[in-house]
Amino acid sequence: MYKKAGKIKLKRKGFTLIELVVVVAILGVIIAIAVPQVLKNINKARKSADIQNARHIAYAFYLFEEDSGKSLNVLIPDNNFHKIDSDVVSLSPQYSFKLSDYISGSVPKPVYRRSYYFYYKLDSVLKVYSGDGTNFYELFPNVDPGY
Repeated sequence: MYKKAGKIKLKRKGFTLIELVVVVAILGVIIAIAVPQVLKNINKARKSADIQNARHIAYAFYLFEEDSGKSLNVLIPDNNFHKIDSDVVSLSPQYSFKLSDYISGSVPKPVYRRSYYFYYKLDSVLKVYSGDGTNFYELFPNVDPGY
């Protein structure tokens, strides 16, 4: 404490309430701007991971085609959607292969839409989709813009 002409002057310690409110408000604005962008980038990364996994699945089919010496038209006799829900992919009654022999890790499952599975279908070319059984989004060779 200092005494000066009859008045007592106290030393100020800490921050005032107004200063703290201003700091909290500034942090709130920064967080409100940053969080949506971070979430957008996370979803973009998940979509990219799904596209990469679909590409790896397709390459596994092409490698199996090369190893077996049979064309995909013989290995996949129909053009229906086929769900990939286990490590063993059954192509036709006499042909099946293990995905883990051709790609690393466990059975790939979409990360952007976690309730979906990967599906494959042979039209004129092999296509890999992500879907729930009724809605399908092509991820290989072309990416569906709605995904």
